[in-house]
Amino acid sequence: MIRSIVCSFLILISYSSYAQAPDKPSSSEIFQNLKELNFLGNVLYIAAHPDDENTSLITYFSKEVNAKTTYLSLTRGDGGQNLIGPELGEELGIIRTQELLNAREIDNGRQWFSRAIDFGYSKTPEETLKIWDKEKILSDVIWAIRKHRPDVIINRFDHRTSGSTHGHHTSSALLSMEAFSLAGEKDQFTSQLDYVEPWSPKRSFFNTSWWFYGSQEAFEKADKSNFIELEINKYYPLEGLSNNEISALSRSQHKSQGFGNTGSRGDKVEYIELINGESIDGNNPFAGIDTSWNRIPEGKNIGEILYQVEKDYDFKQPWKVVPELLKAKKLIDRINDKFWREQKSEQIKSVITACLGLFVEAKSELAYATPGDILDLEFEIINRSPTNIQLKSISHSGQEIDINSTQLKNNNDYKFSSQLELNSEESFTTPYWLENKAELGIYTVNDQNLIGLPETPKPILFNFEFDINGEAFALTKPLIFKYNDPVKGEVYQDFEILPEASLSLKESVYIFKNSSQKTIDVDVKAYADNLSGKLELNSSENWDISPKFHNVSLTNKGESKTFSFQVTPKSFGEVKVKPILKLKDKTLSYKVSTLDYDHIGTHNIIEESSAQFVNLDIKISNKKIAYIHGAGSSVAANLGDLGFNIEEFSPETISEELLKDFDVVIMGIRAYNIYDVLAYKQDILFEFVENGGTMIVQYNTNRGLKTKNVAPFPMRISRDRVTEEKAKVRFINPEHPVLNFPNKIAQEDFEGWVQERGLYFPDQWSDNLTSILSMNDKNESPKQSSILVGKYGKGHYVYTGLSFFRELPAGVAGAYKLMANLISIE
Repeated sequence: MIRSIVCSFLILISYSSYAQAPDKPSSSEIFQNLKELNFLGNVLYIAAHPDDENTSLITYFSKEVNAKTTYLSLTRGDGGQNLIGPELGEELGIIRTQELLNAREIDNGRQWFSRAIDFGYSKTPEETLKIWDKEKILSDVIWAIRKHRPDVIINRFDHRTSGSTHGHHTSSALLSMEAFSLAGEKDQFTSQLDYVEPWSPKRSFFNTSWWFYGSQEAFEKADKSNFIELEINKYYPLEGLSNNEISALSRSQHKSQGFGNTGSRGDKVEYIELINGESIDGNNPFAGIDTSWNRIPEGKNIGEILYQVEKDYDFKQPWKVVPELLKAKKLIDRINDKFWREQKSEQIKSVITACLGLFVEAKSELAYATPGDILDLEFEIINRSPTNIQLKSISHSGQEIDINSTQLKNNNDYKFSSQLELNSEESFTTPYWLENKAELGIYTVNDQNLIGLPETPKPILFNFEFDINGEAFALTKPLIFKYNDPVKGEVYQDFEILPEASLSLKESVYIFKNSSQKTIDVDVKAYADNLSGKLELNSSENWDISPKFHNVSLTNKGESKTFSFQVTPKSFGEVKVKPILKLKDKTLSYKVSTLDYDHIGTHNIIEESSAQFVNLDIKISNKKIAYIHGAGSSVAANLGDLGFNIEEFSPETISEELLKDFDVVIMGIRAYNIYDVLAYKQDILFEFVENGGTMIVQYNTNRGLKTKNVAPFPMRISRDRVTEEKAKVRFINPEHPVLNFPNKIAQEDFEGWVQERGLYFPDQWSDNLTSILSMNDKNESPKQSSILVGKYGKGHYVYTGLSFFRELPAGVAGAYKLMANLISIE
């Protein structure tokens, strides 16, 4: 049901933009887009993670060469750390996805992904490809090649470095090498050929540098006969910035990784080594490839028009070239080759829209709706040129909006309101790669056309039909939501379709100590008006839950209320628990989680609402703990949930006065990599230990330490780690209190660990520090420094690289027992 309500002409008011705001290209940006329109060549840059990409090279190829340049990141970075908040895993993957999209907005690249899940550090590509399922991720790389049809592929990493660097990195290069040969074969991955054609790139390169050779001196001595030398740091007068200044802005979007960067000016060289395909003379990666309009059979006439348009372009009156652009568009729409037809049609429509200053927007009054809702909409269309433009129609999924054909006069803002009834079967808006349960190392995505997309397609699209100087012209725009923030100004947000209610448990894992009762809160938030039903906790018979249900009644959208259940376990072990809301006509069990950061905007995740309840047979001490912030993790909350008396503090607050009230200090992960102030707080912390306290330092990377004196004894942190979470653990000092008090630690306590054993173990340490455990990955020497304990004065110093930050949130019982023992050491 769509019905028009009111039309009006208003004067346009200028405004500032924010995250998710539409493109409004300047005249110089339009000219850059024209040059890109006239270049028929593509580049695919391949690496493993967000932040692996060389933004300098992507900027160079997209802005200097004018090639359509795509970054294929095999993972979304969900296995890394987060320096801006507590999100890890899937939520971090969404943040890093959006950061990549922000980066591509700046360097003019495109973004693509495979289904691979980032599972942290891997020592070999063999291990990586076993976990990722090599054949499926190879399929995704081939899909990317066939979708983007690159002439040139550039690998960030070297395929010849197996075992000497991160396994994910080498795997990305190995997969690229294999896909280069297979993507053009008709008998390979044939199910893709329903959507794309085979494609053979002309050549592939390795983006090498001195870093891969260990030193500048070694690189200078290397044989460069197969290298291309690119002088990339061009100055772009249209933007007033050098290539590397733009690149630095792009790189700085990786905020969750702390990769803020300062741009450089002046000459800079990048090297790419030919590793596959046709050899070339000179320094042009596209040598021998026709990147003009003559590349396609229908291109000669198109090129004659568009090259002249580029010459005639008037920066002050860009609309003057629109008639010629429309002629070229008609010819582009007749191109036989679907790939070039779609790519160039998209580009020329964007150029025409920008030349006309044609602003088209469909806005919802609310940021979300539920299936079956009636939406209040507002449309805004303005032609900011003297060109004769008529709005002919607006439609959604074949439904026409009732409007009169309207002449769009120069700079008259045309606005009108309408309503749209959503289909009751509409799908919820959530990251498509999270909709189904993932397999080991790989997301489950059943729709081939979704694989690789950076985001879920927008749920509501409107088609706008225009007549421009007698020529038909159509634009498709998503429904958006925007509002005015008193500080940020105009804020754009994606419109989303959500379930009628969100049932949110505060934790994904609840730890019960020795069958003690715990209060479990369920937050119910309404996304529909007049929500009414019965709320239950669905569990096994081994857990007592009271009351059996709560009556829920919420009147308005956005309203929320918390309901409490008393839960008592009857036996040790764990169980999966789901909150369920029984409505009149359906049962809901969804959780809507919201990510909201200034630099990425607001994003919702819809998933099954559930939690693990874990009843531990464990003893803990009543020591008072000060937890000092590090990078994002939930360790402090996990320990508090178990019953420890724990308070959190920033490093700046550390003082003798503060610490005198505590028995234990736990340093957050990577604290010594993040906080400069810790270099000046070590004396206070070591004095705390000397006077009888216990200091537990969790892992830090060996690069970028703010102080060399992480411990009160000589100790050097290395890159040693054990990535196999099932690696055998040996007790070096089985009688040591850490393995015996207050909990007896046994081999079974190291079962069920997730992702890894630990990372950044010391490789040198003082005799004052005692090794507790030994472990190693297959075919490697034993690593004996996952836990080091030393007596210092009256107290104890502990360094541990064990991944407690992963194990505690996952509810690993043995990790809780071991941490309880570290806290309790006497």
